[in-house]
Amino acid sequence: MTFAKGLRSALTGVAIIVTGTLAAGAQDFPGKDITHIMPWSAGGGTDTVMRTFLQYAEKPLGVGVRTQNVTGAQSGVGTLRLMKSRPDGYTIGTLTWDSMITVPYKALVPGYDTSTLSYLANVTLYPTVLAVNADTGWTTLDDFIAAAKAAPGEVTVSDSGIGGIWHLHALDMADQLGVTLNHVPFPNGSAEQREALISGENDAASLSYATVASAAEAGQVKVLAVMGSERDPSLPDVPTFTELGYDVIWGGMRVLAVPADTPQEVKDTLITALKAAFDDPEFQEKAAATGMNAYWMDGEQTEAYVERTQTRALKLLDKLKAEGVLE
Repeated sequence: MTFAKGLRSALTGVAIIVTGTLAAGAQDFPGKDITHIMPWSAGGGTDTVMRTFLQYAEKPLGVGVRTQNVTGAQSGVGTLRLMKSRPDGYTIGTLTWDSMITVPYKALVPGYDTSTLSYLANVTLYPTVLAVNADTGWTTLDDFIAAAKAAPGEVTVSDSGIGGIWHLHALDMADQLGVTLNHVPFPNGSAEQREALISGENDAASLSYATVASAAEAGQVKVLAVMGSERDPSLPDVPTFTELGYDVIWGGMRVLAVPADTPQEVKDTLITALKAAFDDPEFQEKAAATGMNAYWMDGEQTEAYVERTQTRALKLLDKLKAEGVLE
């Protein structure tokens, strides 16, 4: 037997052993707690929403779900860890806009490849909002526009980082409104972004409503307009940009994924538990009360939605690159 042939046989044997081990494990899955990788900082909108949601998945799974915050590179560091994790179902991760669009487009993390992941489900689908610090005194979008036009480039609006979800949405908004804004990036997550808005460090923010819901209820911030195609049920009195005459429709999603090589039986078990958690009346009540914008899509629906969003976002990113904003 040649060395090459012997090596191929040995590797084939290893592959069979590994595959067999995973298959055997799939029959008893889950037999221990599951690790959930959160690629954003603790306390931010995505972290809060997904920790809350996954609490309801523990009962149908029969085990705990332990969240680990692994930040950096606009969610790229944590998502890469998910990509490199053992495909046995015991490591799942949350993906957001930046995970699926910004990080791969800007090649922020070597070895990053979203095709190595399999989408389990989309949990929330939420429109972006324009929120301002209450001390600005702005109560309408017209107030915001007037202030921005009176001092071009001085009104600060925070986002999730250059080329990130909230940055692209804020850029498109500014273009549609005909104003020049001072964009302030917070690439480590929306927790810092929210605090800067509440403290008055920034005048405004482009972000999800869930991130500032409690601050809005406390009167610390004011939501002026929603970037949805229709009014947000959590903000029935807040108009959409479309209603006000501006074609600004943007939003984000929160997706759960596992490594693509995870056995189908394991993925099916996870999906069944996640759907049970989503349908839990208690979760639905909490989601409605806190403005989570709960919205279920299965894996195939999620993949199709992501592809459509990528196409639209890439056009904006290409424009930024052509203008020299992105390298």
